[in-house]
Amino acid sequence: TPHYHGRDIAVMRGYMEGVTVVLGSATPSLESHLNAIDGKYVLSQLTKRVEVRVMPIIHVLDLRQEFRKGRSRDRDEGGSDETKKESVKATKSNLLAPRLVNAVTERLAKREQVIIFLNRRGYATSLQCPQCGHSEMCPHCSVPLTFHRSAQRLVCHLCDHVAPAPTQCPQCHFDNYKYSGVGTERVEEAIDEAFPKARIARMDSDSMRGKDAYRRTLQAFSDGLIDILVGTQMIAKGLHFPNVTLVGVVNADLALGLPDFRASERVFQQLMQVAGRCGRGVVEGEVFVQTRTPFAPAIQFSRHHDYNGFAEQELDFRRSLQYPPYKRSILITWRGRDEDKTRYMAEQSAKQIMDLVGTDAEGLGPAPAPIYKIKDHYRFHLYLRAARVQPLSRKLRPLMLDATWPDDIRVTIDVDPVMLL
Repeated sequence: TPHYHGRDIAVMRGYMEGVTVVLGSATPSLESHLNAIDGKYVLSQLTKRVEVRVMPIIHVLDLRQEFRKGRSRDRDEGGSDETKKESVKATKSNLLAPRLVNAVTERLAKREQVIIFLNRRGYATSLQCPQCGHSEMCPHCSVPLTFHRSAQRLVCHLCDHVAPAPTQCPQCHFDNYKYSGVGTERVEEAIDEAFPKARIARMDSDSMRGKDAYRRTLQAFSDGLIDILVGTQMIAKGLHFPNVTLVGVVNADLALGLPDFRASERVFQQLMQVAGRCGRGVVEGEVFVQTRTPFAPAIQFSRHHDYNGFAEQELDFRRSLQYPPYKRSILITWRGRDEDKTRYMAEQSAKQIMDLVGTDAEGLGPAPAPIYKIKDHYRFHLYLRAARVQPLSRKLRPLMLDATWPDDIRVTIDVDPVMLL
């Protein structure tokens, strides 16, 4: 507090000081893109890769079909025994499509390097009893606990609550939990099974705990001591390894279902960024994107490296619903340990706010936040949209900032929020 966007602060600071501000990105935000279209920003485009390298070919693998086709192909077309065995192992894990496994096998045979990307850490994102349906939930947050197999523990990635992994269901005492969801730890295990001779490393916030772990791992990868690098978004951008010729994206559509209108934009940006990690040397690169929603715009436009096409369609969608960047927005959040009291304060305050702003803004809420509870605090959102934010701020300032709130209720105001969860 106060909440602010570093980019917007930099632009305003440059305006106040009379200096030029340079915003650089392979995947600019739609706000910046629209500012460039409208002439508020000067647009300068880089139309060629460094050293005029060819952009990688992106293959979209529909997981609804891939495993069935892969088994049929191995049975009917033949192929080397080694490739068949690795394909069978990966297919059993149900994580890596046979086409991806075969492509990795070919690249490793040529002594080239591979990056496997999944923006989820841990082994499984939830544990559920198949007999009674009980799920292991965080006692402090309204999210499932993530299972970390290496440490045999359950972890909440919001509040860092840690609990030992149960050996049986506490409700019905069934002793065979079902693992749901996939994390980098499980992907690393599947890759190790499929490619036992390959040198594999994992980069996420769990494995990079040591002081120099990040630097040492990247140095080893640069020196060719690692064949396959598995990781989260920390390996998705800013890295230059000319010997990386293949990138595999596991479950590319994980974030598409989040209740946030920017979900598609974030998925598109991640795919474009991680695709840029391969084919940076003399060998042309390939990207394999595994998904169960192959026709989602974020995936199809990234397949063709078409930022302008995605931006045009997404901006049409935002315009039709009057979401940013066509409207400004304010997110007001009430948080408190007492659920009923917090709801009451949010409802009463929201009524005052809507009476105050009148027709200057459209309000959605108050409603429970998508992540309803974090660190034992219940959360309620009021989302405001308006053509201009300054008149709104002037009206809200005395009500929100000068108000005396109960000690156990916290209120935050986020102008132009980037996350709605």
